[in-house]
Amino acid sequence: MRPNQKSEKMGLQQAYPYLYRWAETYGKVEFGKLEGSEGTVRCIDETGTVFESPKKVKDLDAALKMAEEAIYEWFEVNDPDELDD
Repeated sequence: MRPNQKSEKMGLQQAYPYLYRWAETYGKVEFGKLEGSEGTVRCIDETGTVFESPKKVKDLDAALKMAEEAIYEWFEVNDPDELDD
């Protein structure tokens, strides 16, 4: 499927709402081959790394799900007003 074609698949915002919100408001999400890391996903803010997937997790979707959970927990502690539930 070419970019910009309609798909039945979920978009990033629907699949990972807290990572999406994080990237829009607090920091950035890096994924893929990360410089200086053996993980595949990293969440960063102005203070540094908030989450980095473990070296043993090579599946990108699994690493993104772990990051989603970690960032949800970050919001619970640091900005609970950002949570929908």
